[in-house]
Amino acid sequence: MGESALVESQIVDAGSLVRKLDELGLAPTLVVWYYYDDAADWRLIIAGPEFDSLLPKQEAVAYRKIAEAMSAVSPASLTLSDIKLLRSDIPLAKAIRMLIRTPPTGIMRAHFSNNSLNGIFIKEMILLRAT
Repeated sequence: MGESALVESQIVDAGSLVRKLDELGLAPTLVVWYYYDDAADWRLIIAGPEFDSLLPKQEAVAYRKIAEAMSAVSPASLTLSDIKLLRSDIPLAKAIRMLIRTPPTGIMRAHFSNNSLNGIFIKEMILLRAT
């Protein structure tokens, strides 16, 4: 995996967070652990229509919704600073959806390393959901 290791507990905690977001009616359509090579760090990218309506002008409200969901599941190895909320119409989301799709409330694990999708180089990512 990337220079900075992503541990199993972070992946499990991300799944718990996604299930909680589903329960709260905030069902994300894209959830992916993405390795940012330039920063040498992993971020959990979350995107979906419920967040699109808040981004970018009400970004603080969107992150507060994530924080509330995190409080409910009390993840041991996932912090709010690990999360990056993005709009669901970003080029990465579109490219991933062309490649693979999951059921709307499904969670899976697909690992990609050193790939290009529609001109986007992906050093490393672990896909959990793409609908």
